[in-house]
Amino acid sequence: MNRLEAEFNIIRLIPDSIRYYPASVKIPRILKQDNFIKHTKMDITLGKSRVGGPIIDLPNGVEYPPDLYFACQLDLAQVSPFDTTGLLPKSGQLLFFTDLDKGKVIYSDSANIDLIRTIKEHEEPFYDGRIIANCSNESETLAERFDPSLIEDEGDTGWDYFTGSEKSKVFGIYTHCQLEQEEIEEITFSSKIILLQIGEDFTEEGVLSVLIEREDLQNLVFDHCQFAWGQS
Repeated sequence: MNRLEAEFNIIRLIPDSIRYYPASVKIPRILKQDNFIKHTKMDITLGKSRVGGPIIDLPNGVEYPPDLYFACQLDLAQVSPFDTTGLLPKSGQLLFFTDLDKGKVIYSDSANIDLIRTIKEHEEPFYDGRIIANCSNESETLAERFDPSLIEDEGDTGWDYFTGSEKSKVFGIYTHCQLEQEEIEEITFSSKIILLQIGEDFTEEGVLSVLIEREDLQNLVFDHCQFAWGQS
């Protein structure tokens, strides 16, 4: 198999244009734009897929993990119809919490109507939020991560460390701007699966990746997920 041409199907996560931030946080004047508003002005349906921000919908009986910050909530009823692998649960919620060094994934098959709205305002990673407006099916290859314009010397391959950072997704090719091609390939062609990548279309700078073993995902075991933050 030609690894460079191998095609990976992904679920692309597409951000809404509105960004919302904790009402208690003082925002610099330069950021005060029409699409950047206080969370108190947001009307978010229970369980709606989103990235970051102070508004979280927790399953009944589940507490907000201490020392971590809310990074993402996936409504699987919205996301799973785009899953060509059949690996994702068809319903329920996946919630992701992190401090950028470590993290926690929580899965619950609770109905959205039974979730408990929780507000946690802070100024740490993922303090502001955006709704996941839509999902789409896309594909990607490692060949797309080479840029001939980057070749300056005879030994250069044109490997672009940043290609892939611009998108948020489930599945596909691993992305980390500090890793070499060989390291990216080793992870991508291993038994690990990208359960979530939050890219710069949401963060504007930096990529959060969450890996899970294929067998764990099949068995709905989310206790051993690996979190990694990549930023230049």
